[in-house]
Amino acid sequence: MIPPPAKPSPHQHSHSNAPHSKSSLRIALAATTAIFVVEVAGALWTNSLALLSDSAHVFMDALSFGLTYLAIVLAEKPISDSRTFGLHRLEVFAALINGATVFLIAAFIAIHAFQRLSRPQDIAALPMLAIAALGLAVNLFVIWKLHPLLGDDVNVRSAFLHALGDALASVAVVVGGGIVYFTGFQAADSIAALLVAAIIFVGVYGIFRDSVQILLEAAPKGLEKDKLIAAVEEISGSETVHDLHIWSLCSHIRSLSLHVILPQAMMKDQQKILAAVNLMMERKFNIVHTTIQIESGEE
Repeated sequence: MIPPPAKPSPHQHSHSNAPHSKSSLRIALAATTAIFVVEVAGALWTNSLALLSDSAHVFMDALSFGLTYLAIVLAEKPISDSRTFGLHRLEVFAALINGATVFLIAAFIAIHAFQRLSRPQDIAALPMLAIAALGLAVNLFVIWKLHPLLGDDVNVRSAFLHALGDALASVAVVVGGGIVYFTGFQAADSIAALLVAAIIFVGVYGIFRDSVQILLEAAPKGLEKDKLIAAVEEISGSETVHDLHIWSLCSHIRSLSLHVILPQAMMKDQQKILAAVNLMMERKFNIVHTTIQIESGEE
């Protein structure tokens, strides 16, 4: 059954609450950048590897907020004749480069943490604990700022999850600092650093996996080809979909192309079918970049 005709959505990615999202992301980016600088300086002052590792994790989250902000800004810019899809893939290349940088930093910290386990060094526990607590407070503030926007944009939800992960890493550093301060067990700093480094490795793996999938033009995560075909054929009829391809331009823009072969008797309704398929793709699968070719089949 063909749904009532609907106006096809324009082929651009929109953000329903972009001004609010950008404002909150700017605040989150400024806050995480500030705590990154404080934690790096504090790590050098207190001789704490846990603080240094947490600063690397904060840097990764600042990257996430920056890329999310960049994605929203790029989505608002018009395309050009030479770049018909705009500059959305800059987000992917930036993620790869910065992911590699954070990985190397985390590896450096992990190596030194293992070395310190056998030869613990004195940590200025009280200032280290105070700076770690400040970092945790900033992470909780960022979570509070982003939480109201969770329903507006998939990228904001991703940034929110990064902030949650950073808060958990900060808890590990605070606990490590507390153990050092109250018990004098200096190795707790190295153990906390290793824990945060492990969290970073997991996050960087996700960045690399998702970025490579996008660059290889693989099907977006969570989209199954059979389900897409079934959804289209609910509108166009059984066994009418051929040559379906689905890929991502960046982390938040999906593209699709397919052929629909209709019986001659249904060709008079092809515009209604096309409009209905486009509307369904946007509402059900969040796909707004579509190329759909309708052809006539034999009776």
